Amino acid sequence: MKGKILLMVLAVIVTAGTFTGCGSSQNSSSDSGSAQENEDSGEEEGKKFRIGLSNLADSDESCFNACNTMAEIVESDEFAKKAGANVTVEWVDSDSNIDKQTSNVEALLTKGIDAMFIIGVDTAGNSAAVKACNEAGVPVFMAATESEEGDYKFVGFNEYDTGYAQGKYLVDHAEKGAGICYIEGAAGREATLLREEGFLAALEERDDLKLLASQNVDWTAEGAMQVTEDWIQAYGADIDWIVTQDNKMAQGAIEVLKAADMTEQVKINGWIVSGTWDVDLMAEGFVDYAVYVSFGVLGEKMADVCQAFYTEGYDSIDDTSYMEIFDVTPDNLKDYFDVETSK
Repeated sequence: MKGKILLMVLAVIVTAGTFTGCGSSQNSSSDSGSAQENEDSGEEEGKKFRIGLSNLADSDESCFNACNTMAEIVESDEFAKKAGANVTVEWVDSDSNIDKQTSNVEALLTKGIDAMFIIGVDTAGNSAAVKACNEAGVPVFMAATESEEGDYKFVGFNEYDTGYAQGKYLVDHAEKGAGICYIEGAAGREATLLREEGFLAALEERDDLKLLASQNVDWTAEGAMQVTEDWIQAYGADIDWIVTQDNKMAQGAIEVLKAADMTEQVKINGWIVSGTWDVDLMAEGFVDYAVYVSFGVLGEKMADVCQAFYTEGYDSIDDTSYMEIFDVTPDNLKDYFDVETSK
């Protein structure tokens, strides 16, 4: 059955991208005054205020949404009044290529930018770009991603909290003795580890819940399909919940459950990130709970931090600036999205 189901449903997988970045913070020794301190002299001398923004990939709908939201806010008249400066966002697309991102950051530094925001391609590879900013004396903010080296401040969501929220929902709603299968992202990735840590910590509140299996599938829908087929063969009717560390993996699990006619038996605890096709999965009755990480909200948080940079200075900003995350179910889905539900 395994191979047959995989071939049947692979074609229906939506190819929309999902962002699976993770958050951590580093202290920074970079120093910068506020724009309001030198606004008058800057305007008189024709000074241009610029923010560098290096995106992971404009083709990633979540990353694009975050960058576009930030740029629209920062370049608005309202922002200029609050920040005391007319600010231009110098936005570059790294196309998921770490070498391109590094060279893009270096190019932005030559433009005399005031600060750099980076949605990073690769945790280790990001170090070169962050260090280049440090050497140039340009403050760095890593957005929703981290860097292994260099000094920066973090803007994004708390990875541990997302995992904890998923586990807490099971603690509050799973039936007694429920069997759980847990689909993880990439082995060793900080996002994977922190989400799992939060999830398992929440489950400690109940000793009757049974974690049947967990597996890394590298954030892919195809990997989630494969492991879900394996679990159906191994555990069958003992599976009550499948929990996934992102929306794309939930999608893969759902397609296999559809083919196996098990969507009524097995509940899904996943993510909403893009706010499009992943919302439809819940609206159609295939997802019972999702932690909602809005990249529009991320863009707003980036803009808030940018405003604080110009009005209060870099040193006044916390090392970590966390955005809000949300618990979404079919019952409150309409509070967040304009969608009709099947329930």
